[in-house]
Amino acid sequence: MYAFKPHVFTKHSLYSITKPEGKIKALICGDGKNLYFNGESASDSEFHNIWEYNLAGQQWRLLISIRCLSKSPFTYDSIIGTILESNYLVICPIESQDTRPFNDELSSLTSQLHVCNLNSKSSLVRRTSGRIPNPSFPHNFIRHGKYLYTVGVSRDGGLFSDVYKLNMENDVCEIVYTCRGLDANEPVGRWYHTLVYGNNMIYIFGGYDLRPGKGPFSFPKISAFDLQNCCWKKIDTHGDGDENHTPRYPTGREGFSVTSYTDPDSGETNVIISGGADFKYEYKIDDEGRERFHRALLIGFSDVWRLNLTSLKWSYLQRFGIVLPRHVSDHSTTISPTGKLFIFDEHISDNDKEQKTCNSALYSTWVRIPKLTDICWEAVLHYFPNLKSMTDKEIISLGIPLQSFKSRIN
Repeated sequence: MYAFKPHVFTKHSLYSITKPEGKIKALICGDGKNLYFNGESASDSEFHNIWEYNLAGQQWRLLISIRCLSKSPFTYDSIIGTILESNYLVICPIESQDTRPFNDELSSLTSQLHVCNLNSKSSLVRRTSGRIPNPSFPHNFIRHGKYLYTVGVSRDGGLFSDVYKLNMENDVCEIVYTCRGLDANEPVGRWYHTLVYGNNMIYIFGGYDLRPGKGPFSFPKISAFDLQNCCWKKIDTHGDGDENHTPRYPTGREGFSVTSYTDPDSGETNVIISGGADFKYEYKIDDEGRERFHRALLIGFSDVWRLNLTSLKWSYLQRFGIVLPRHVSDHSTTISPTGKLFIFDEHISDNDKEQKTCNSALYSTWVRIPKLTDICWEAVLHYFPNLKSMTDKEIISLGIPLQSFKSRIN
């Protein structure tokens, strides 16, 4: 019997003969009907095919072959940014590593814009011009007006949180802000971070600080780029509960996943972070009484947090029962417009060993209470898992409005 279970992760069944192989550095996005997935395989560094997972039919299918995107397959580490808009997936890589200049001068880099039509399974390649950044691999683009924004660049032998924008009307890329260390609000350069848009600002989350001896980024203060005033700001956030409540903020970590959604009721932007890992370093006293490094233990996290970008308040979602199925890091998450969180391609952190193992499975949970129509749709799919393969006549005979069905299935 179907029972609505918000705040509980459920593993999705897979009714597909084919499915994506285990991936690393996976990118996942969704529109509420389908999930779109791509990334590197565990065996090589090429950016591989785009797969689609239909939520109603619970089936994977190969949507677009990477060979249709580019004659020279690119790597994840060459991507300036990606974004899913309507039925289009936009990917912007710099040219192949083999053709890039040794000095990585920004003026000599080139890139192409791959616009993939997910309905027709076709793609259009457009060459960009202007000041192309040598990226520090942010996970996504931010759309603001006619521009796609990205943050993070590798230059002058280091990492910087420079801001770039790409004009989607003429495909010209230009510098918006260059970090020169003159403003204390400029965030530290980092690798593999995630950008979130809200309140006319670009918020930067996570990433890896490669400076020697530096640990993970903390969460009480976050950095945001003000698009109107063209400047960086440090934003103070508010912890969950009162001062005696523990924990009030997420623990500092690396390898956590970030996604965001606009609440359908309030219109406010919410950020969801989950999982991640950190190292605990153990020391021992040797025979001469000196403290020496012994080992590093990998500490995994299974918690889920929500940050409201209007109130700037953190919410510890485990108080509502939301906790990941296991300790995971370097995983991929996305959230539907109605507030259903999906997690895929997790790396399982073993707290007793200095290693991670890769597991490709799909889980989901509601982080908010959806409309009754969404709950009813879940119940219909529970009782009729083969609904997607039925004829129109069979669907009507079940008493399901055909127009409503097609709006959710296609």
